[in-house]
Formats: sequence, C-alpha cells, structure tokens
Amino acid sequence: MKNSVKLLLAGAVLAFGMGTASAQASNLDVVRDSNGTPIKTMSGDCLRTQWTTDKDNCGGEVKPVTETKSVYFGFGKSVLTKDGRTALDALATDIKAKGNSVVAVRVAGYADRIGSATANEKLSKKRADAVRKYLVSKGVVNAQVVETRWFGDSAPATDCPKKMSKAKLIKCLQPDRRVDVEVDTMPVVAGGAEAVAAPVAAPAPVAKKVKAPAKKK
Repeated sequence: MKNSVKLLLAGAVLAFGMGTASAQASNLDVVRDSNGTPIKTMSGDCLRTQWTTDKDNCGGEVKPVTETKSVYFGFGKSVLTKDGRTALDALATDIKAKGNSVVAVRVAGYADRIGSATANEKLSKKRADAVRKYLVSKGVVNAQVVETRWFGDSAPATDCPKKMSKAKLIKCLQPDRRVDVEVDTMPVVAGGAEAVAAPVAAPAPVAKKVKAPAKKK
C-alpha cells in the first residue's frame, strides 16, 4: 500500500508538471527541482518516476563543482596582460557555453608582500575589479559574478626567502600577484542526465575585503 501511494504521488506530480521539477528517464530516478535537489514526500521519502524497492538510495542533494582559473599581473600593476586577457577570453567562452549550468562566479584579488599592507589591499581590489569588468564585457552575465573579494598580501601562495635581491624577490613572488576566478557548475547526476540549473534570482553582487585564515606553521 505504501509503495502504491508513492507511485500515485509521483504520477500526480508528473501529470500536472509541478513547478520546474525534472524527471529522469531511467528506472528508480528521483524527481528533482530546478536546482537538482530531490523532491521529497511529507514522510521524507524521495519522489520517483518508478518504484521497485524500499532499499535503494534516495540520491541526496546535487552540489556544484568548483573550478578555479588564475590570472597573473605585473609588479605593482592592475592592468590585464595580453596573456591574462587571452585566459579570460577562453574562460568567458567556456562559461557562456555552459549556460545555466553555471550557478556562480567568484573573483578574488591578491598582491605580493612588497610595499605597505594598505597599498597592497587597494592593488588587490583593483585587480579583482579589472577581472570582473573584463568578464562582464565578454558576455558573462553580471548577476553570475556573485562575489568580488580582495585579500591584499594576507594570503600568499609563495614562500620566498627574505634575503633576496629585489629583482629575484619580485620574480619569486609572481604567483602572489594574481586574481583567482572560481566557477561553480552543476555536475552530471545519476542516470547520466545533467542537473537542471534554471535561472534563479542571484544575490546582489558582493564586494568585500576578506581576512585570510591564519597560515599554518
């Protein structure tokens, strides 16, 4: 009787097209909403297109996959280099090709340790803003860039010795003069079908300085 009720519920949802629910075609597939989250009954069971056993896995929430692309800057500069523009062109093309499966883009700016903390904070912000504006100019939807952060020199990626000539130190610290672009994409769910990622109301773009966690010794 319990299984029959669940089948009737699933049939009713599919018949009336509940919201933006998406049903996959394979056996035991879970009915999911537009964010890829399984729709559940009041009893906590997953709603399915078919039901053959009480012991199969519900499926769980589909979470986005994050990929990071880094763009590097010249010493003391916040202007994109030719290589930086080329990298962002490719990234923008990829983001647009993925369409609604891209659910968020975050931009984070950094600076090396040379100079004052105040100057480096401003420089990392300018770098982050330059990357965000360039992506938007290349067709990335502004609402997708949900967060712009800058860390100054508080989150180094390098461990360069203190006793170096300035020229060698500048070269060694190159990885710190960067902007990281993090892209969240909905993954492929069980059954081989891509999770539906319909446009949702994105939060207002956030721009903020973030303190990096304490570096482990």
